[in-house]
Amino acid sequence: MENYHSGRDLKSLVLNIASCALFLLPLTMFFYPQFMKLEVGAVVLFMILALLVPPMGWMRPHPYSDMPGNRPYPRKD
Repeated sequence: MENYHSGRDLKSLVLNIASCALFLLPLTMFFYPQFMKLEVGAVVLFMILALLVPPMGWMRPHPYSDMPGNRPYPRKD
């Protein structure tokens, strides 16, 4: 029986953190305008990190993907 993909792989985690940071960026820029460059830099860093975490690219790993490079790594349960 094949294991169910829970979405708890590194790529999904980093993408979730990056999109959360992007969502919170306008709020942090409104409440803390003195740190605007630092806030934008942090979001850019998270987005670049999300692109570089394997499998490289913008797509989240999917167990039924047609592209072999986009499948999640097997976990040891």
